[in-house]
Amino acid sequence: MRKVLVALLVLFFTTSALAQQAQLRTQKQKIEEATPHFQKGVELYDENDFPNALIEFRRAYEIAQDYHVLFNVSQTYYQLQNYAGALEAFQRYLVEGGANLPRDRRAYVEKEIQKLKGRVALVRVTVNVPGADILVDDEKVATSPLDHPLTVSAGKRKITAVIQGKPPSSQTIEIAGGDTTAVTLQLDTQSTQTTQTTQTTTTTTTAPPVETRRRIPWAAWGVAGGLFVVWGVTGITALVFSSTAQSKLNTYGSSASDIKSAENTAGAFALVSDISLGCTVVAAGVALVMTVLAKPEPVGRENDDHFSSHGISARFVVSPVRDGVSAGLVGTF
Repeated sequence: MRKVLVALLVLFFTTSALAQQAQLRTQKQKIEEATPHFQKGVELYDENDFPNALIEFRRAYEIAQDYHVLFNVSQTYYQLQNYAGALEAFQRYLVEGGANLPRDRRAYVEKEIQKLKGRVALVRVTVNVPGADILVDDEKVATSPLDHPLTVSAGKRKITAVIQGKPPSSQTIEIAGGDTTAVTLQLDTQSTQTTQTTQTTTTTTTAPPVETRRRIPWAAWGVAGGLFVVWGVTGITALVFSSTAQSKLNTYGSSASDIKSAENTAGAFALVSDISLGCTVVAAGVALVMTVLAKPEPVGRENDDHFSSHGISARFVVSPVRDGVSAGLVGTF
């Protein structure tokens, strides 16, 4: 019997030791996971980014459940002038730290708690519906019914009761440090708040894509092309008459009048060729500008680009005259 008792005691202490080791390993893992959040909180606190620092500290405490973090949580709440939050965090720090707290640290925290109590007030909140969320300045702090007053920071506070499916009920109060007041919030128990989403279907009639093309001013290009042809014809003709004049000049028996007539004719055609070349360049420039500035139009639209449709007509006239020929461009625009 004695041996059995000893064996049971050995098994008990061995099991307890193993459980304690497993618990320590788990706590160590939690602390390692919470450390980056804690360090980030310290960094943000030093940069005076107190709202985000509070988020990091609270996250670190949520993971590790280490009372040391509560000290930082309280200090950050204090910087945000959320004295109720700072007071609650310091009180939990003393409870969870217990005998592990150094004497000087405990004395400091107790002194801060006394100071914070002068900056908070008590609000007794009554809600006619159980299960409603109680919000202080839009932050949830409790659920109805409450069996104890809420601790809030002194000043102007908004107390709200919210429950799903009903309109919220709110009151704004001004309360001094150390005071106690009562707030009654009435939620509508008859009507149910429904959110109706009206979906308006807008039928957009999208016209089928229309093929477009840039309108080419064929009339202008036709004039330019005609002038180009005239330049080519007159240039060739000038060369022919010039060659004829040179041939007569080298032919024995040719009269001076024949040679002079051939030279005059060649000169006239050469002049007309030069003029038509200049007109061709100008007409081509105008046609190019009109092409660039033309607006795209739907394909299928009748585009009558004849000269007459645009009020444009042009013709080149060459007529013989005494001692040569005359040439000209006759047109209407």
